Amino acid sequence: MLPNSRILLRAHKFSQFRGIQKVHSSATENQHAVAFEVDTARQFSEIPGPSPFKLITGFLPGGSYYKKDFVSFLSGFKDEYGNISKIPGVLGKRDIVLVYDPEDFKTVFQTQGAFPIRRGFDTMLQYRQETRKDFYQGVLGIAVDQGQSWWDFRHKVNAAMMKPQITRKYVSAIDEVVQDFVKRQHSLRDANNEAPDDFYHELNMWALESIAYITMDTRLGIFDNTSDENMHSVMKDLKVFFELSFRLNFLPSLWKYFPTSDYRRLTKSTDNLLNTIQGYVNIGIKKVKENSDDIENEGVLKKLLEIDPKVATIMVMDSLFAGVDTTSSGVFSVMYLLAKNPEKQEKLRKELLKILPEKNSPFTVENTSNLPYLRACIKEAFRLMPVTFGNFRTTGQDVVLSGYHIPKGTDIMMGNQIVHQQEKYFQRASEFQPERWIRPENSKITCPVNASSHPFAYLPFGFGTRMCIGRRFAEMEIESIVSRFVRHYNIEWKHPDPKVACLAINMPVTPLKFRFTEIGA
Repeated sequence: MLPNSRILLRAHKFSQFRGIQKVHSSATENQHAVAFEVDTARQFSEIPGPSPFKLITGFLPGGSYYKKDFVSFLSGFKDEYGNISKIPGVLGKRDIVLVYDPEDFKTVFQTQGAFPIRRGFDTMLQYRQETRKDFYQGVLGIAVDQGQSWWDFRHKVNAAMMKPQITRKYVSAIDEVVQDFVKRQHSLRDANNEAPDDFYHELNMWALESIAYITMDTRLGIFDNTSDENMHSVMKDLKVFFELSFRLNFLPSLWKYFPTSDYRRLTKSTDNLLNTIQGYVNIGIKKVKENSDDIENEGVLKKLLEIDPKVATIMVMDSLFAGVDTTSSGVFSVMYLLAKNPEKQEKLRKELLKILPEKNSPFTVENTSNLPYLRACIKEAFRLMPVTFGNFRTTGQDVVLSGYHIPKGTDIMMGNQIVHQQEKYFQRASEFQPERWIRPENSKITCPVNASSHPFAYLPFGFGTRMCIGRRFAEMEIESIVSRFVRHYNIEWKHPDPKVACLAINMPVTPLKFRFTEIGA
């Protein structure tokens, strides 16, 4: 069923390029075209891929997928089977079709319907629908829910999470956390000015402090060790959540048939997170009530509480799940590529000196409104070292992808990460070239023509009404921390390339020995 005009208008607000917006207006014509193509397309059963037996044995010792991270596993599929392939559903899982053509991405997004389906972790759905239904009571949240109930929840929280007038209020708050973090890292450097081995963990703690400040209206005190004992366990529980969610949802597992030890551990860590977050939301509620007359500084938590305390708790939890490792991984990518490209780092520093003439110059809405090179560096880092492998959707109708008939309700993994590395879509694809994202002066075009030859080749935050709801906050956090580090330090990397593995998201798994050498005032 086609979206009605109101839904279409809402969807347009989330579009990244005006060129992409035209997709919706031609939906009817394209549906007719797709229907015609289905009659002549190859059958779903003909899509190349391993048999269920080959898939399962491939994960066993000696198998071709044994101990491979998710990106290596998916990349191997492309090498073996081509631009479209199928991971057969085994042990209670669904078939997944892998595609690597932006035209296929366009088709999937264009036909996804009014309520796009992006399946979350089955383990999270089980936890919220069954294990803790006493708390959730059918309110599953934007990460898990689907259909009309998903849209109702998303529509409610959009006002708190997506409106620019709300997010802009947090520029100073986010920078406050960043400045505390910079001070901490300054003292943690070794004799060679290198960051500690666990710098990625430090980034996690910064991201947690930041997103908690935004969504719970309180500082956790992580950097000055004033947070309570429960909060120190949050990072451990989040790590367990990501590691086991990846293992149980993407690799062969029997958890759907009986509660395995990994599933029990995952449930326990999620219980811990829920209980801790509920406690902090209660603290935030008390603070909001005490400042109920401060209309000018109304923030995210107050807006969420006006909807419902349960909605507030669920949204805060989803923000932690989605906003700690993802943001940390993004910061790592930007810092690493700036360290490996000192001439780009210096160019960025010159831009930053205009708004931060002193190291303690404040970040404001006004002085951060025009930082094109900073934002270009972040975009380019997300292209070369993306946070996720790609976008996941379920087809909203029968479609044709790469010549094959794909039935409605089929799960599709769109491999943007591999597309990012292809010269076909990005000139000098292997090089860190932020300039590709800079729009020429006095140009009327809305997007640099040399950024990509296809508007669906680069979608780091997804697309449409189901794109990342925390995008604005994530961008503000990354812009702030990168700016402060580049303003304070010359960032260098003097070691072998770090190893990055995909555990639902891409993250470094070796020590991040950045060298931070302080620059002049």
